Amino acid sequence: MSAKTHETLSEGAVESTAYVLRCLGHPLRLRILDVLEKEGEATVTQIYEALAVEQAVASQHLTTMWDKGILKRRKDGVHVYYGIGDERALKVLSCVRQSNC
Repeated sequence: MSAKTHETLSEGAVESTAYVLRCLGHPLRLRILDVLEKEGEATVTQIYEALAVEQAVASQHLTTMWDKGILKRRKDGVHVYYGIGDERALKVLSCVRQSNC
């Protein structure tokens, strides 16, 4: 059996990762990521309907994730489309999926 060597995590890497994990540490936010990964991007309406939650609840979590840089958004007329803006969020989602298979 060979031993794997691991580099010590830098303080910056730990802080950056903890920042993302704190933001994604809510079940609804992980579900939002799941929807956005599948759809590419979606409006608030599409997200709250897909998750069967109230519009205000979805909007609150989307705003939090956008404020933290996890999501990106673009306006097209009266519609605002959200998408994943930080690739680390996809890595977290992948880890969640792998741990629950």
